Amino acid sequence: MEFPPIDFSPEHKLWTDHCLARLELALENPQEKAANLRWQEPDEWLPALLLAERLVEFERNHRAELLALVTQAPASASQAPPSASPGQAILQESLSTLGRWLYQLVRTSTATFDDDTARFIQLLAAQKASECYVVFRKYNTEKCLGLFLQSMFLSGHSITVRLAVDLLVEQPPEHWTDVAQALSVLMQSTNWKVIDVFPKILETTRPSVLAPAFDLANMLVRKQGLTPHPAADKIDTFLSLFGNVTQQLLSLEENPRKFSDSVQVVQRILFDSVSLLVSMCDAFALIGDPKAIGKLNQAIELKHRRIKLEAAFALAKLGEARAVDLIVELLADDSSRNRAVAYLQELGSEEKIKPEWTSSLAKAKSDLALWLSQPEQFAIPPTRIELLEQRSLPWPGFDGPQECFLLQFEYGLGENSYSNVGFSGPFPYALSLDLKALNNDTAFAIFLGNDVDDPTESRIAWESLTDAHKHALRPCFDALAEKGFLNIEPIAKILSLGHEAVLCRAQSDETTHWGVISDGQSVIRCPSGQQTFETLFLQWKGMLALEILGEA
Repeated sequence: MEFPPIDFSPEHKLWTDHCLARLELALENPQEKAANLRWQEPDEWLPALLLAERLVEFERNHRAELLALVTQAPASASQAPPSASPGQAILQESLSTLGRWLYQLVRTSTATFDDDTARFIQLLAAQKASECYVVFRKYNTEKCLGLFLQSMFLSGHSITVRLAVDLLVEQPPEHWTDVAQALSVLMQSTNWKVIDVFPKILETTRPSVLAPAFDLANMLVRKQGLTPHPAADKIDTFLSLFGNVTQQLLSLEENPRKFSDSVQVVQRILFDSVSLLVSMCDAFALIGDPKAIGKLNQAIELKHRRIKLEAAFALAKLGEARAVDLIVELLADDSSRNRAVAYLQELGSEEKIKPEWTSSLAKAKSDLALWLSQPEQFAIPPTRIELLEQRSLPWPGFDGPQECFLLQFEYGLGENSYSNVGFSGPFPYALSLDLKALNNDTAFAIFLGNDVDDPTESRIAWESLTDAHKHALRPCFDALAEKGFLNIEPIAKILSLGHEAVLCRAQSDETTHWGVISDGQSVIRCPSGQQTFETLFLQWKGMLALEILGEA
């Protein structure tokens, strides 16, 4: 695509120069990136086009230095994917920021410009986004390539959509999150033509692209009534692929070391394979061709419970009544239960669902198991979840008390194991803090404190306070002394939800060290350790929130 140049204003050019100068400064000292990058958001989105052009030039002129700064992608599948280096993190942050600005430019163009100008801006933004995608793909940055693709998909113009699809097929991102992010635009919009995406996108051999492509096709069939299914004409090809991936997973279950000694690599293979099989099971059910029954029967022999469930549901949709019994069996599995209930209801087999599987506790355990199974969490469901306490609590954003659950979960890892306390109720989640040794009141307060958003929240180092501010906090220290604490060392003044307190180190005797918070009215303590101050702060904030919500 060739377009006439835009005559950017001197202010636009100065702003672009400033952004690039900040980037260059940050790359000179990657360890201080947070202090050095800080790109200022433009007053309008148009100069993002100039920044994209200049960034491509910057890469061309500094390629050797950039490649030396960032961690390269693994040379082969047998190597573990590296964590981001400081230089790579800076590049990722800058590209993500640019990607968001280009997306906003496309999104707001029709409201900002006349129709012809808006179309020109959208096409030009797609061109710049594609150039950035191609140039910076080699740096293995995550969650920014997807933003560039989003800008290309958003307008719905055939030329930009087809170009984005070509990139996904021929130069796919390394990370599945970029693909999911890109295709989410098509999931949420109807201003694009199916022929611009399908069947081209199904030509890919990359599971991280093919799985979300199937999800998109399945959505079009299920919610928009598209017929036939975009994959129907190639069902024989996809059945063969499905069988191959199933056999690969069988081998992986028997001997993971056959594939790699790296846990990360094995997890990546597992995730890609499971995602693809799950999406294809759904597709086979929607296509409705009975020739898929044989391959689906092979898949239910896998140990992986999600695949078992999806294959069983597809078989039931294809008329295999015995598959319903397998879905019923999976009601006992925490990570499968919610889906199994929904599938049995869709199949008209509600009578097979015992009341114990639809109780609030059963749903809470299933919600937490699914949350823990997400790729950004543990990627696999826990081996055990047990109830610690169920309690009705006021919760921000909800009318009336909500049923809340403290659940202890465990991962059995051979000789090793990991366990912690999670939360379920209004929504499920868990923290990296070790909560096992805390009482239930404290744990509930910590989960509430973590969920409450307070934009005025702050922590000010004690040495930064004036003498007047320190003196005003004297009652907090008096409360600590009354509780018998010794050798009190103030760390910071903390503020949250309209209250202030002091965060300190202290001792109750010569050998027992604590982290403590005092607001003059109450004192909270926690044994000294790596997570002491975060645990204390969330507990204090949660207790304040409970008081405020209880009075509302």
